[in-house]
Amino acid sequence: CEVATGEREPSAAAKALLAAGVELAVVKQGPKGVLAMGRDGTVAEIPPVPVDVVNGLGAGDAFGGALCHGLLSGWDTRRTVSFANAAGAIVAGRLSCSDAMPTEAEVTAKLQATNSDDSQREV
Repeated sequence: CEVATGEREPSAAAKALLAAGVELAVVKQGPKGVLAMGRDGTVAEIPPVPVDVVNGLGAGDAFGGALCHGLLSGWDTRRTVSFANAAGAIVAGRLSCSDAMPTEAEVTAKLQATNSDDSQREV
């Protein structure tokens, strides 16, 4: 985003992308999670999905494919970006690249496990 917008700070980069005409600005932040801002004022800050990184190749492809899946399915921004974030994490934790792409069921299970872990931490 910094190269595209000249902005380093995630919120400023998202706002610059919106000003450039995109409908949904998605700023991946690696271990800090993902920030998404919509032209409609929607903001979603998605925490990282814990993963032991085995190979980063393909994680961005999984994120992008899952993002498109969520958008085409008509999901809201939070659900779409959470799903994409989990898909990228799954692939980063696998050895191969294209063969590592997760199924929708695998991503859903990862999200459920992550949310369960989060709720246990808050107790």
